[in-house]
Amino acid sequence: MDAPAPAARDGHHGGDRTARRGTSRRLYVSGDTLYIDELAEIPVRFDAIDAGVLHLGGTRIPAGRKLPFGLTVTMDGEQGAATAELLDLPSAIPVHFDDYGVFASPLSDFRAAMERRGRADRLVELERGGSVTL
Repeated sequence: MDAPAPAARDGHHGGDRTARRGTSRRLYVSGDTLYIDELAEIPVRFDAIDAGVLHLGGTRIPAGRKLPFGLTVTMDGEQGAATAELLDLPSAIPVHFDDYGVFASPLSDFRAAMERRGRADRLVELERGGSVTL
């Protein structure tokens, strides 16, 4: 992903809720996490985000009363789409969704959830090792 760095000092963000400040871009990288209440702080603290790199897959591990289905410990497709909506991401880039056998939520879950939310046009799918210029 190419995201040049120098930021404009005027703070101008334009009227389309993109965070374009000169040639800088603001990215949200989820890491391995879940959709949690604290994510609502992000749009409060930051004007806008240009793109989100969402680690998906819906990792499940065995966990007591949750057996045989297990406990979900990373975002699944539905949580990823909810995050994209909460953060009003102009571009949502799913990654890490097919790396391990413990993933229970394929990319198609995320596609469907984005479609249901009317955000399918914001989905940016990359081949493994691919890049996108923002």
